Amino acid sequence: MNEQITTMRRPRVIAHRGASAVAPENTLAAIAAAVRKGADAVEVDVQVTSDGVPVLLHDDSLARTTDVTLHHPYRATAPVSLLRYEEVRRLDAGSWFGPDHAGEPVPTLEQVLDALRPTGVGLLLEIKNPSSQRHLVPRVAEVLRAFSPGVAVAVQSFDAHALRAFGRLMPDVPRGLLVRSAPRNPALEAWVSAVNPWHGAVSSAYVRRAQLAGLETYVWTANSRAAIRRAADAGVEGIITDRPGRALSVLRRDENVGAAR
Repeated sequence: MNEQITTMRRPRVIAHRGASAVAPENTLAAIAAAVRKGADAVEVDVQVTSDGVPVLLHDDSLARTTDVTLHHPYRATAPVSLLRYEEVRRLDAGSWFGPDHAGEPVPTLEQVLDALRPTGVGLLLEIKNPSSQRHLVPRVAEVLRAFSPGVAVAVQSFDAHALRAFGRLMPDVPRGLLVRSAPRNPALEAWVSAVNPWHGAVSSAYVRRAQLAGLETYVWTANSRAAIRRAADAGVEGIITDRPGRALSVLRRDENVGAAR
């Protein structure tokens, strides 16, 4: 069996929480910045409000990335699933990053899809905290069915149960299993389409084993030039990064060097 299945195409560049090095994470501003920088896709985190609206948020609570403490001091560290969307909609999700982003709202998944549709940029959607939000997976699937036409969507999660549940609802949407280190036997994860480990855990030998099992490898979160280059040299299909502009610069320069040889 031929074990040299690495692709000659450059890895896809996926902007982590949008271009989160230059704009507040998980906001439309960060998504717009990623599009401007030429990212192939954006990666965002989705959770659900108490009234069933999927919104973008990474942390367990809104405390770090919004002014929720000013508006709801007794619920500042509460999960977003305990707040109604009308409460979340009024929060400022940009001032913590810088004054230029004051008033940036917490976007809904529907708004993200609307923003991406005319751009041709894809969406990698991470399902966050599904074990404590039982309506999250069905609500995400419902929104994707209604609003995702025209956007290339994939989902990922650390939670295998959530990915299996999502797969039963939307079997045609690619799914990636997030892992903190690369599984020794990727064939055991062949029920998904990708295994997505931390970038430092990936080698070219692992990528080849994954490819032989029919899996792609998308690594997170490679930000330094050295980390981006190592991931590309390993043959991964995608690089998730806070700095999509830097990643594209590194990859294009390496392509030009290779072509000149």
